[in-house]
Parts: sequence; C-alpha cells; structure tokens
Amino acid sequence: MQQVTSILVVRLSAIGDLVLVAPITAQLASEGHRVTLLCKDAYRSVASCLPGVHQVLSWEKDRAALQHDSSSYKAVLDLQGTSKSKRWCGKLNLPSRTYNKPYFRRLLLLTTKNKVFALDPVVARYAAAAHTFFSDGFKYDTLNFRLNLPKVQLELPKGPYIALVLGGSYAGKRLEFQEWREIMDGLAVFQMPVALIGGPEEAGIGEALEQPLGSGVKNFCGTTTVIEGFKVIENAALVVSGDTGFMHAAANFNRPLVTLWGATHPTLGFAPWPPNAQQRTVVTTSAMSPLSKHGKVPWWMPNPMRKLPIQEVISAVASILQDKTML
Repeated sequence: MQQVTSILVVRLSAIGDLVLVAPITAQLASEGHRVTLLCKDAYRSVASCLPGVHQVLSWEKDRAALQHDSSSYKAVLDLQGTSKSKRWCGKLNLPSRTYNKPYFRRLLLLTTKNKVFALDPVVARYAAAAHTFFSDGFKYDTLNFRLNLPKVQLELPKGPYIALVLGGSYAGKRLEFQEWREIMDGLAVFQMPVALIGGPEEAGIGEALEQPLGSGVKNFCGTTTVIEGFKVIENAALVVSGDTGFMHAAANFNRPLVTLWGATHPTLGFAPWPPNAQQRTVVTTSAMSPLSKHGKVPWWMPNPMRKLPIQEVISAVASILQDKTML
C-alpha cells in the first residue's frame, strides 16, 4: 500500500458519532498519516479532543475554501456517508473512501423488531471504510484512542461519585423527573455523591432533583460546556446514561457504565464501544423498541422509555459497585 501522508476525514455530527471516530483517527495517526477532521462548527471542541487529529476545520466556515483548493490532501475519508457528504467529497477530486450506511437492513430492523437484522458496531463500519489506509487491519486493541481533554476549572464532587446523564436528543432517549427520582432514591443506599449532567434543557429537572437531597447531589445541567461534562464523566466512579454522546464518552474513558435504551436499541450499532465487563445494559420492556435511529417518537405512539424497568437500573448499578475495591 502506498503511504498516504495527509487525509481529510469528514464526520459532520454529532457528539457521540465524533467520539466513535476516535479509534479511527488514532490508528491513522499511528501509521504516519496527518489527519484533518471536518465537522460542523458546533462540534469543533469535541473533534479537537480526538486522538491523532492534527487540525479541525468547520463545515460551515471552511468547506468552500477546501473545495476550491484540496491539493494539500492525498485522500478523503467520508465517515458521514450521506448523499450530501458524498456529493461534496466527490467534488474534491481526491481518492475517496466512504462509510456506507445499511439503510435497508436498518429499515428491516426498525419495522420488524427482529434482532436477526442487528447492525454491526458503527466503529467496525468506520474501520471498514478506512481499511485501505491501514497497513495491516484495524488494531483497536493496541491503540490509545482515549479522548484528550483540555484542562478545565471545574469543582467535582468529593470522593467517588455516580454521574447521571439526564439529557438526550429526543424523548425516546430520555427519562422524566419521577423516573430519575426513583433511580436516585434507589442509589441512596450506596452513600455516594451524585453528579447530574445535562444541557440547558435539563437545567430545571436538574435543579429539582438536586434540592431535596441537598449537598449529596451536584447539578451540572445547563452550567457546563460539553468538554466540562466530559470531565465529569471521566472522573466518575460509575455513569448512568441513555443513548447519548456522554454515554460514548464514558465508554471511551473506560468508566463503569449502565446504559438505558428506549426508542433506540443496541442492535442499531451504537452500543457503548468498546464493550467491557463493567458495562450493563437496561432495555425497555416495550415491544416497540427499536423505534427509530435517533430516538424520535411519533406523537401518536407511546414512548418506549416510559417502560424502562427502573429497578433493573438500580440492580445494574449494584452489580457493578458490589466490588468496592474498584473505587
């Protein structure tokens, strides 16, 4: 294989998708490639944390100049894989590899709910797209693909703590206040501080969950950046999260992790990666899962997240924390 010295990697969104690019950029860099990553401007801070990335460019601000002059790159790796990204990458006149999305198989999975149509992990599919840039296959087991977080000033809870990720891009990924309250009541037996993570949309529920328990709960919802939220995840003794970018960050940091699934499902290929013995999966009892790739729930349908077995969440936490030596 002829050595490629400069590769443009395209992955436009979103947080979790970018985190899952980390093992790909890590191996590209380990094999001597200079990696530039093109993403949406809103996610540049996340892209900048990916190992092996030399430069981050903005889709909104830099793509016109790239299309005008792409001569500094030897190849393009399109990990977005949409018709839009394929058309744009095709105009660069560079050797190109594209991440192919299994639209038909995914449709069969979503319509039949038959797990025989389960999709391969997205990281494996990214690696398949990038394989021509790898000298001897994908070697994730020997790579350091951990996110490189910049230093932040953040007051974390004292001692080992449990991080609860309240957010989610759509309702099918989110629990409501009463469900989180039930989980937190069940976690009280462990006598560990709790950190709440979420965006501005979760500020109200975070504040409501914080108040009754006083200083044992620290609410970071709506007051931290994504990178600061990653820092909370990185230092947690255990993380409980739905299908979110923070879930993928927890897996990247190799944190003990309990994942919650409603409208989305691990068979869609976005389970925590890499899997390990300190991960537990709690799936809705609703027969409607998986319902959608992104967690959208049509207004006329019940939200599968409302049938998440809360006691299983508490039991999953207990099964991880029973060996206190891990703390």
